[in-house]
Amino acid sequence: MQDVQDIVERCKMSTLFHQPFFGVGASKLRWEIDESISTACTDGTFIKFNPDFVRSLTKAEMIGLAVHEVMHVYSKHHLRRGDRDPMLWNVAADYFINLLIDDAIREEKARRGETCMALPEGALLDTKYRGLSTEDIYNMLKQEQDNPDTPGDEEGEEGNGENSTDGEGAAPPTSGSELHDTPQQGSEAEDAAQQEAGQSASEGEDGQGGGKGRQQPVGTWGDVIDAPMSSAKDMADAERDVEVMVEQASNLAKSRGKTPGCADELLDAYKKPVVDWRDVLRHMMQSLTVVDYTYQRSMPKMHHLLEQYGAFIPDYHRENMGELVVAIDTSGSVSGAEVAQFMGEIQSICDEVQPDKVHVVQCDSRVQHVDTFDAGQPFEVSRIHGRGGTAFHPVFDWVDEEGIDPVALVYLTDGYAPAPDVPDYPVVWGVTTDYQQHLFGEVLSVQFDGQ
Repeated sequence: MQDVQDIVERCKMSTLFHQPFFGVGASKLRWEIDESISTACTDGTFIKFNPDFVRSLTKAEMIGLAVHEVMHVYSKHHLRRGDRDPMLWNVAADYFINLLIDDAIREEKARRGETCMALPEGALLDTKYRGLSTEDIYNMLKQEQDNPDTPGDEEGEEGNGENSTDGEGAAPPTSGSELHDTPQQGSEAEDAAQQEAGQSASEGEDGQGGGKGRQQPVGTWGDVIDAPMSSAKDMADAERDVEVMVEQASNLAKSRGKTPGCADELLDAYKKPVVDWRDVLRHMMQSLTVVDYTYQRSMPKMHHLLEQYGAFIPDYHRENMGELVVAIDTSGSVSGAEVAQFMGEIQSICDEVQPDKVHVVQCDSRVQHVDTFDAGQPFEVSRIHGRGGTAFHPVFDWVDEEGIDPVALVYLTDGYAPAPDVPDYPVVWGVTTDYQQHLFGEVLSVQFDGQ
């Protein structure tokens, strides 16, 4: 029998290769075995799954499951429910994302003649909901649930749409099943979902309707449950984490020419007005450092307690991250004030991650000036050198000529130059315009204060 972890890893690799926009999310979320649930669920940080259920899926269905759960997260469904009925919210969320996934399947088929993923037969799919938000779909479903004699259900594309909108259903649909883990047990499951929204085990038992003895055919899919939030700050941080993930996923998909249409929809809906390039850059640079714990020095604020009780609490230290190269496009597209803002943010990040050296390279059509700063030394870029044409490759050539093996290269530019050859180290582009599609690596849209 194939190991379930091997199934998951192969799924993540295939998704990254064929559908990189979804593959980023599938790789970043934690996959955890949970035999207390019958299928799968996510709260925005993990994807929990029943191993027997995963083994029962075809390769295409497994990727479809991963994409389904990722889209719940990308759509922030784990953060937006509020006091809405959890079962009906899942149904509405599935109607919303299944249209986007179905579009992505069609786009992949058009691009390469086949698709790596599949929705289950009988999935909740109805074009009357196209263009509506999950909240709008929920309101329509709630109205239909409260007024069952209201005509309109028969207009749905799928034969099981009418039976599925209330999240219960008298019997499993013969064509497959719902694309959600909505309960088959009425208010008991609903109460459990409301009381245990942040705990997948409870939602798994009551919210799945069948557990290990589930008799429904494969097609009952992955649930979304509320993320455990204790404050408004937690909610804001969780939303920002999703937006950063979508930013990274979109950039990777764009660099490979495999961006699904739903990526632009999500970005237009919430990313561009909210995601701050400073947060993305800081997060990326922090991920390049190594943090470890040490008993060689105690926690400074706890020193008196350590002496009193003879306890030893380890402190943590962050290893220096190597050399960082920061390139500035001085062709005239970036003002002195913008350079000052950018370098100020780089300085703040470097104070945290502690690179051994920072090389600040000013370049227009050639390298015009280089300043090198040691760890802890403040950046002082006295003036801008250049203002000629634009070329990127001189900076990369300079790195090779100097024999520098940077932990990363960060390039501030307007993007208007041919992309150089891809190096063997990470590259982060801070681009001040929308001309970004030709660039490799991580591409951040940069807007400075006052713009």
